[in-house]
Amino acid sequence: MGLSEAMLFAFAATIICAFAIAEKIIDIDFEQFMPKNLKKAKMKRILAKRETPLQGARLQKDIKDSFENVLLPLGKADKGYLPKRMDLTFRRKMVHQVELLGKRKLCRDIQVTDVVPLPKNNFKRWNDDGREWRESILQCSSLERLISPQSGKTVHQIYRKNSYLRILQSRHIRHSDRQGKNKEFYSDKGTIICPSCGAEVELSSQQVICPYCGGVIQSEFYDWQTEVFEIYEKMGANMQYGLLLLAYSGIMFLCLTLCLYLIKDTDISLTIGVIATLLILLGIAKIFQSKEEKQEKLPKEIVRYSENYLRSCINDALYKDVNKPDLMDYGIGSIILKNVVNTDKTTEITATAYGSETYLPESGKPYTKKTKTTLVLQRARYPERRKTDGAFFKEKDCPSCGANFIPDEHNCCSFCGYSFQVDNAKWVIKATGES
Repeated sequence: MGLSEAMLFAFAATIICAFAIAEKIIDIDFEQFMPKNLKKAKMKRILAKRETPLQGARLQKDIKDSFENVLLPLGKADKGYLPKRMDLTFRRKMVHQVELLGKRKLCRDIQVTDVVPLPKNNFKRWNDDGREWRESILQCSSLERLISPQSGKTVHQIYRKNSYLRILQSRHIRHSDRQGKNKEFYSDKGTIICPSCGAEVELSSQQVICPYCGGVIQSEFYDWQTEVFEIYEKMGANMQYGLLLLAYSGIMFLCLTLCLYLIKDTDISLTIGVIATLLILLGIAKIFQSKEEKQEKLPKEIVRYSENYLRSCINDALYKDVNKPDLMDYGIGSIILKNVVNTDKTTEITATAYGSETYLPESGKPYTKKTKTTLVLQRARYPERRKTDGAFFKEKDCPSCGANFIPDEHNCCSFCGYSFQVDNAKWVIKATGES
């Protein structure tokens, strides 16, 4: 069989197989083509007048408040709207972004519509490294705009039909409270009875003022601090399946073409071509599986490992002194561990951190640049416990999370557990290499 005939035959066989597979894995939702789901209708709903960004989104209060604590300062370009409880690294990033928006005389307005209802956007909770974590991801359609507050003119906008808003928060868990079988800590500490007037007061920090009698109430309540906020657009399932099917079809077409061209018997060549396609796909799957297994194995070699804490340390080290005048937003996303070396006293890791940097030039549209950095980090192999209990005696401002708090008897922050005596749990960067 000639090359042109082999290619034509292989193309026909590939198309038949691709359509047969697509029918099984791809589910087309025709509802997205209805008038109410078109961009014009969604934009009308997004731009509807509302008091707050998530008004009318039918979200439970704690999720709504968590997102609006970030959206409101950006929408107003005002640091005064920033909540008191934030991770210090995240606060530094937010302050830098708000200040740059102020210099450019702009505000970053993010509005959403068609938020997917519960339970999909509810908080996902877990515990690690002495902290309780919660994460919420809102699936919606969103419009992100850079607006001039003076003229009301939109300088730049991004419409995301399949948008995701993600927020990650954590709070300190005292060691004594972690001894039981509780899965949700301090869930009953949302309100407190005022000892002066008996009114029920909502707790928002360790010290609150009663709105009825003005009494100052001290509490050992551990409230949530924001660690991460992201907005992005995610590829739909049908698109993912379509790309995988396209890759499979390409491999199958090449295998069938070569077999039909080199082997005279058509039946044998088709059989060998299909088998070769399956073997190649199995080989690729095996490579990805081995990488995943390595990523699951390496963290187990690190005592008290927390990927979120590692990400915070990397963000703190790379962006502690932001000297790029146009840099508006930044952050580290996924982290791939490459190697772990343990000695008697230290743990040294090699990791590749993937992130993004968004720039807002003085003249021109904002743009985003992807980053990839290889780092060598080190810390004590057996870090001292950063989360303790004890009597409270003197207020301080924590250099780790920024909270105004009263240290425990071991001189640790009661919110994030940061130790003022020793900080050998923190990852320190020894070397970096950007690519």
